[in-house]
Amino acid sequence: MSRLEAHIEYGRILDAAIDWLRDGYRRERIGEDELALRSEISTSPRNSQNISRNGAERNDFQIPKHRELSRDDKSSTSRHGGELGRIAGDIARCEKCNLYLIRENTVPGVGTGNPLLVIVTPAPVFGAKETDGPLPLYESDYLDKWLKALNLRPGQDTFITPAVKCRTPGRRPPDAKELGECFQYLKRQFAELKPRALLALGAAACAALTGDISDFPSLVGKPWTWEGIPSLVLWTPAEVLENPVRLRKPVWDSIQKLRDAWNALPGTGV
Repeated sequence: MSRLEAHIEYGRILDAAIDWLRDGYRRERIGEDELALRSEISTSPRNSQNISRNGAERNDFQIPKHRELSRDDKSSTSRHGGELGRIAGDIARCEKCNLYLIRENTVPGVGTGNPLLVIVTPAPVFGAKETDGPLPLYESDYLDKWLKALNLRPGQDTFITPAVKCRTPGRRPPDAKELGECFQYLKRQFAELKPRALLALGAAACAALTGDISDFPSLVGKPWTWEGIPSLVLWTPAEVLENPVRLRKPVWDSIQKLRDAWNALPGTGV
Protein backbone atom coordinates (compact mmCIF):
# COMPACT_ATOMS: atom_id res chain seq x y z
CA MET A 1 0.00 0.00 0.00
CA SER A 2 1.41 3.38 -1.01
CA ARG A 3 1.59 6.33 1.36
CA LEU A 4 -1.31 8.05 -0.40
CA GLU A 5 -3.46 4.90 -0.30
CA ALA A 6 -2.74 4.56 3.42
CA HIS A 7 -3.57 8.23 3.92
CA ILE A 8 -6.97 7.88 2.22
CA GLU A 9 -7.78 4.59 3.97
CA TYR A 10 -6.99 6.15 7.34
CA GLY A 11 -9.35 9.00 6.53
CA ARG A 12 -12.11 6.54 5.60
CA ILE A 13 -11.69 4.70 8.89
CA LEU A 14 -11.93 7.96 10.83
CA ASP A 15 -14.98 9.06 8.84
CA ALA A 16 -16.69 5.72 9.49
CA ALA A 17 -16.01 5.98 13.21
CA ILE A 18 -17.45 9.50 13.29
CA ASP A 19 -20.57 8.31 11.40
CA TRP A 20 -21.23 5.45 13.82
CA LEU A 21 -20.69 7.60 16.89
CA ARG A 22 -22.79 10.50 15.62
CA ASP A 23 -25.52 8.87 13.52
CA GLY A 24 -25.48 5.15 14.34
CA TYR A 25 -24.85 4.05 10.76
CA ARG A 26 -22.26 4.32 8.00
CA ARG A 27 -23.01 7.10 5.54
CA GLU A 28 -22.67 6.38 1.83
CA ARG A 29 -19.95 8.43 0.17
CA ILE A 30 -20.38 8.33 -3.58
CA GLY A 31 -17.28 7.87 -5.64
CA GLU A 32 -14.75 7.33 -2.87
CA ASP A 33 -13.91 3.84 -4.12
CA GLU A 34 -13.32 5.16 -7.64
CA LEU A 35 -10.70 7.73 -6.76
CA ALA A 36 -7.66 7.85 -8.99
CA LEU A 37 -4.49 8.01 -6.98
CA ARG A 38 -2.58 10.54 -9.05
CA SER A 39 0.44 11.57 -7.04
CA GLU A 40 2.14 11.13 -3.73
CA ILE A 41 1.44 13.70 -1.05
CA SER A 42 4.44 15.81 -0.31
CA THR A 43 5.33 15.72 3.36
CA SER A 44 8.39 17.91 3.22
CA PRO A 45 8.10 20.68 5.83
CA ARG A 46 8.20 24.29 4.84
CA ASN A 47 11.21 26.33 5.78
CA SER A 48 10.83 26.64 9.54
CA GLN A 49 13.33 29.47 9.62
CA ASN A 50 11.13 31.64 7.41
CA ILE A 51 8.76 32.36 10.28
CA SER A 52 8.45 36.03 9.46
CA ARG A 53 7.58 35.51 5.80
CA ASN A 54 4.37 37.19 4.63
CA GLY A 55 5.12 40.08 6.96
CA ALA A 56 4.59 38.21 10.24
CA GLU A 57 6.39 39.90 13.11
CA ARG A 58 6.47 38.68 16.69
CA ASN A 59 6.24 41.91 18.62
CA ASP A 60 3.74 44.13 20.35
CA PHE A 61 0.66 45.07 18.38
CA GLN A 62 1.66 47.70 15.86
CA ILE A 63 -0.84 50.26 14.67
CA PRO A 64 -0.27 50.61 10.93
CA LYS A 65 -1.67 53.29 8.68
CA HIS A 66 -4.76 51.92 7.02
CA ARG A 67 -7.65 52.92 4.80
CA GLU A 68 -10.67 54.61 6.35
CA LEU A 69 -13.35 52.08 7.21
CA SER A 70 -16.60 52.19 5.24
CA ARG A 71 -18.61 49.00 5.75
CA ASP A 72 -21.60 48.35 3.54
CA ASP A 73 -22.55 44.77 4.47
CA LYS A 74 -22.18 43.55 0.92
CA SER A 75 -23.11 39.93 1.54
CA SER A 76 -23.79 37.38 4.25
CA THR A 77 -21.72 34.85 2.28
CA SER A 78 -18.66 35.06 0.09
CA ARG A 79 -19.56 37.18 -2.92
CA HIS A 80 -20.09 35.45 -6.25
CA GLY A 81 -19.03 38.56 -8.14
CA GLY A 82 -15.89 40.62 -8.14
CA GLU A 83 -12.51 39.42 -6.97
CA LEU A 84 -13.86 37.30 -4.08
CA GLY A 85 -16.09 35.49 -6.55
CA ARG A 86 -13.14 34.84 -8.86
CA ILE A 87 -11.12 33.49 -5.94
CA ALA A 88 -14.02 31.22 -4.95
CA GLY A 89 -14.20 29.94 -8.53
CA ASP A 90 -10.47 29.24 -8.63
CA ILE A 91 -10.77 27.35 -5.32
CA ALA A 92 -13.65 25.25 -6.68
CA ARG A 93 -11.54 24.24 -9.68
CA CYS A 94 -8.31 23.70 -7.74
CA GLU A 95 -6.45 20.39 -8.14
CA LYS A 96 -3.11 21.45 -6.64
CA CYS A 97 -3.17 18.89 -3.82
CA ASN A 98 -4.84 15.51 -3.37
CA LEU A 99 -7.70 16.79 -1.23
CA TYR A 100 -9.64 17.49 -4.43
CA LEU A 101 -9.86 13.71 -4.95
CA ILE A 102 -12.07 13.24 -1.90
CA ARG A 103 -13.74 16.61 -1.40
CA GLU A 104 -17.47 17.14 -1.63
CA ASN A 105 -17.39 20.92 -1.73
CA THR A 106 -14.95 23.76 -1.36
CA VAL A 107 -15.48 26.37 1.36
CA PRO A 108 -13.92 29.73 0.40
CA GLY A 109 -15.37 31.65 3.32
CA VAL A 110 -18.41 33.60 4.51
CA GLY A 111 -19.04 37.13 5.68
CA THR A 112 -18.86 40.70 4.49
CA GLY A 113 -16.57 41.83 1.72
CA ASN A 114 -15.32 44.73 3.86
CA PRO A 115 -14.60 43.23 7.29
CA LEU A 116 -13.14 44.65 10.44
CA LEU A 117 -11.88 41.19 11.38
CA VAL A 118 -10.86 38.19 9.28
CA ILE A 119 -10.94 34.85 11.11
CA VAL A 120 -8.90 31.89 9.83
CA THR A 121 -10.05 28.46 11.03
CA PRO A 122 -9.16 24.78 10.65
CA ALA A 123 -10.32 22.88 7.55
CA PRO A 124 -14.10 22.75 6.98
CA VAL A 125 -16.25 20.06 8.56
CA PHE A 126 -17.87 17.16 6.70
CA GLY A 127 -20.85 18.28 4.66
CA ALA A 128 -19.95 21.99 4.58
CA LYS A 129 -21.09 23.70 1.38
CA GLU A 130 -19.57 26.60 -0.52
CA THR A 131 -21.98 29.04 1.13
CA ASP A 132 -21.42 27.62 4.63
CA GLY A 133 -18.93 28.60 7.28
CA PRO A 134 -16.10 26.16 8.00
CA LEU A 135 -16.93 25.49 11.66
CA PRO A 136 -19.54 23.08 13.05
CA LEU A 137 -22.60 24.80 14.49
CA TYR A 138 -21.64 24.50 18.15
CA GLU A 139 -18.23 26.08 17.52
CA SER A 140 -19.74 28.77 15.32
CA ASP A 141 -22.27 29.67 18.00
CA TYR A 142 -19.55 29.92 20.64
CA LEU A 143 -17.37 32.04 18.36
CA ASP A 144 -20.35 34.37 17.80
CA LYS A 145 -20.46 34.96 21.55
CA TRP A 146 -16.83 36.07 21.50
CA LEU A 147 -17.55 38.45 18.65
CA LYS A 148 -20.69 39.93 20.16
CA ALA A 149 -18.83 40.52 23.42
CA LEU A 150 -16.46 42.67 21.35
CA ASN A 151 -19.41 44.57 19.82
CA LEU A 152 -18.86 42.88 16.46
CA ARG A 153 -21.71 41.62 14.30
CA PRO A 154 -20.93 38.11 13.04
CA GLY A 155 -21.08 38.05 9.25
CA GLN A 156 -21.47 41.82 8.99
CA ASP A 157 -18.21 42.91 10.59
CA THR A 158 -16.31 39.68 9.94
CA PHE A 159 -15.15 37.30 7.23
CA ILE A 160 -14.36 33.73 8.26
CA THR A 161 -12.34 31.40 6.04
CA PRO A 162 -10.58 28.05 6.56
CA ALA A 163 -6.81 27.73 6.24
CA VAL A 164 -7.47 24.81 3.87
CA LYS A 165 -10.57 25.15 1.69
CA CYS A 166 -11.36 21.42 1.40
CA ARG A 167 -12.31 18.92 4.11
CA THR A 168 -9.45 16.72 5.25
CA PRO A 169 -10.11 12.99 5.86
CA GLY A 170 -11.34 12.46 9.40
CA ARG A 171 -10.63 16.15 10.12
CA ARG A 172 -6.93 15.34 10.38
CA PRO A 173 -4.56 18.32 10.43
CA PRO A 174 -3.65 19.46 6.90
CA ASP A 175 -0.13 18.68 5.77
CA ALA A 176 2.50 21.15 4.57
CA LYS A 177 1.61 20.83 0.88
CA GLU A 178 -2.10 21.35 1.51
CA LEU A 179 -1.42 24.42 3.65
CA GLY A 180 1.07 25.79 1.14
CA GLU A 181 -1.23 25.47 -1.87
CA CYS A 182 -4.24 27.00 -0.08
CA PHE A 183 -2.11 29.81 1.32
CA GLN A 184 -2.06 31.41 -2.14
CA TYR A 185 -5.85 31.77 -2.00
CA LEU A 186 -5.67 33.11 1.54
CA LYS A 187 -3.22 35.80 0.41
CA ARG A 188 -5.53 36.83 -2.42
CA GLN A 189 -8.48 37.01 -0.05
CA PHE A 190 -6.57 39.24 2.35
CA ALA A 191 -5.50 41.54 -0.47
CA GLU A 192 -9.15 42.01 -1.44
CA LEU A 193 -10.68 42.15 2.06
CA LYS A 194 -8.15 44.53 3.66
CA PRO A 195 -9.27 43.77 7.25
CA ARG A 196 -8.41 45.82 10.32
CA ALA A 197 -7.34 42.75 12.32
CA LEU A 198 -6.75 39.01 12.01
CA LEU A 199 -7.71 36.14 14.31
CA ALA A 200 -6.24 32.68 13.67
CA LEU A 201 -7.94 29.76 15.44
CA GLY A 202 -5.95 26.60 16.06
CA ALA A 203 -2.73 25.01 14.87
CA ALA A 204 -3.63 24.77 11.17
CA ALA A 205 -4.56 28.45 10.92
CA CYS A 206 -1.38 29.43 12.74
CA ALA A 207 0.78 27.25 10.47
CA ALA A 208 -0.90 28.64 7.35
CA LEU A 209 0.17 32.15 8.31
CA THR A 210 3.64 31.53 9.72
CA GLY A 211 4.73 28.55 7.64
CA ASP A 212 5.67 26.43 10.67
CA ILE A 213 3.29 24.13 12.57
CA SER A 214 5.57 24.29 15.62
CA ASP A 215 4.58 27.93 16.18
CA PHE A 216 1.40 26.65 17.82
CA PRO A 217 0.88 26.96 20.76
CA SER A 218 3.91 29.19 21.41
CA LEU A 219 2.21 32.10 19.60
CA VAL A 220 -1.15 31.67 21.34
CA GLY A 221 -2.28 34.86 23.02
CA LYS A 222 0.85 36.81 22.07
CA PRO A 223 0.54 40.09 20.15
CA TRP A 224 2.07 40.13 16.70
CA THR A 225 1.38 41.55 13.27
CA TRP A 226 0.75 39.82 9.95
CA GLU A 227 0.81 41.75 6.70
CA GLY A 228 0.98 44.92 8.79
CA ILE A 229 -2.24 44.40 10.79
CA PRO A 230 -2.80 43.48 14.46
CA SER A 231 -3.08 39.69 14.67
CA LEU A 232 -3.79 37.04 17.26
CA VAL A 233 -3.53 33.25 17.45
CA LEU A 234 -5.96 31.45 19.79
CA TRP A 235 -7.24 27.96 20.46
CA THR A 236 -10.29 26.88 18.50
CA PRO A 237 -13.72 27.31 20.13
CA ALA A 238 -13.88 23.51 20.50
CA GLU A 239 -10.60 23.48 22.44
CA VAL A 240 -11.83 26.23 24.73
CA LEU A 241 -15.13 24.41 25.32
CA GLU A 242 -13.21 21.26 26.23
CA ASN A 243 -11.18 23.09 28.87
CA PRO A 244 -13.09 26.25 29.85
CA VAL A 245 -11.59 26.62 33.32
CA ARG A 246 -8.06 26.88 31.96
CA LEU A 247 -8.63 28.58 28.60
CA ARG A 248 -11.66 30.86 28.77
CA LYS A 249 -10.07 33.73 30.70
CA PRO A 250 -6.81 33.81 28.66
CA VAL A 251 -8.89 33.85 25.47
CA TRP A 252 -11.03 36.72 26.71
CA ASP A 253 -8.03 38.73 27.86
CA SER A 254 -6.29 38.21 24.52
CA ILE A 255 -9.18 39.20 22.27
CA GLN A 256 -9.72 42.35 24.34
CA LYS A 257 -6.12 43.33 23.59
CA LEU A 258 -6.71 42.67 19.90
CA ARG A 259 -9.82 44.85 20.03
CA ASP A 260 -7.85 47.65 21.70
CA ALA A 261 -5.29 47.43 18.90
CA TRP A 262 -7.78 47.80 16.06
CA ASN A 263 -9.75 50.46 17.98
CA ALA A 264 -6.61 52.57 17.95
CA LEU A 265 -6.69 52.63 14.16
CA PRO A 266 -8.12 55.84 12.64
CA GLY A 267 -11.77 55.64 11.68
CA THR A 268 -12.65 52.38 13.46
CA GLY A 269 -14.53 53.39 16.57
CA VAL A 270 -16.01 49.99 17.42
